[in-house]
Amino acid sequence: MIYLGFSLNNPFWIERYRDIWKRHWAVSKNKNIEFEFHKNSELFGFSFTFAPIARDHSGLSFSIDLLGYSFYFNFYDSRHRDHYNNRWAEY
Repeated sequence: MIYLGFSLNNPFWIERYRDIWKRHWAVSKNKNIEFEFHKNSELFGFSFTFAPIARDHSGLSFSIDLLGYSFYFNFYDSRHRDHYNNRWAEY
């Protein structure tokens, strides 16, 4: 897994985290795409995660945060990994 990220939060933010907009699409039987837009305490930040195999919901995600708003993109596998038997399990 590869993760890169940075975040600068507003310590005086008293409002709760709030979803503004969400969309989700199934691309195939096990692959999905999500787009989300949130209100949060992040003044500035970004994150990038790439987890190609051997973890639950493996895939690619990216987020960018600016002045209390966050845009999030996720392309992932909806299956869970059965680590004891080293195979995919569908729950």
